[in-house]
Amino acid sequence: MVAVIVYSLDQLTKFLVLQGIGMGGVWLPLSGFTWLRIVPSINTGTACGYFPQLSILFTLAPFFILAVVILFYRSQKQPSWLLSIGVGLIIGGAFGNLTDRLRLGYVVDFVQVGSWPIFNVADAAVSTAVVLMLLWSLREDSSHAESAQETESSAASGSSSSWKLGAAFLGILAVVAVVGYFICVFIPTNFLR
Repeated sequence: MVAVIVYSLDQLTKFLVLQGIGMGGVWLPLSGFTWLRIVPSINTGTACGYFPQLSILFTLAPFFILAVVILFYRSQKQPSWLLSIGVGLIIGGAFGNLTDRLRLGYVVDFVQVGSWPIFNVADAAVSTAVVLMLLWSLREDSSHAESAQETESSAASGSSSSWKLGAAFLGILAVVAVVGYFICVFIPTNFLR
């Protein structure tokens, strides 16, 4: 269900943006706030528009990625709601951009926030899925650790484990944000233009 909603929203927003604004046009949805713009653009590469010469690879890669994600999901005895939503976001986002690549030969991106590269609903869904899958992974590790601790000691030590996992998650998220900014904004702005 999540995949269908994401796919539908992705394709609908791309259609509306192309029909209403057109390629190369600009719309400020929040008058006076230039940090959020709708700028329809062509992306033949991957995230941040890198590697446009490898377009065929980015057309074929989603088939492999989707197969791995679906096999992983099906291997879970009782998938949690967090995992189910994350997998749905990945499937919907992957099919959204794959539809563009197969139909148009490129992906339509249109949301620009500040100096961050232009993206679309499918990209946002996949990025959100990565965070949800990380949270799921930490929860799974935590639940396995807590069940092991309960057999060896009291439940009081489980709260310190949760705090450590939460801190580790925030640290990993901060590193991912810094690396993403560095790769997608800092390098292109300072070295590739």
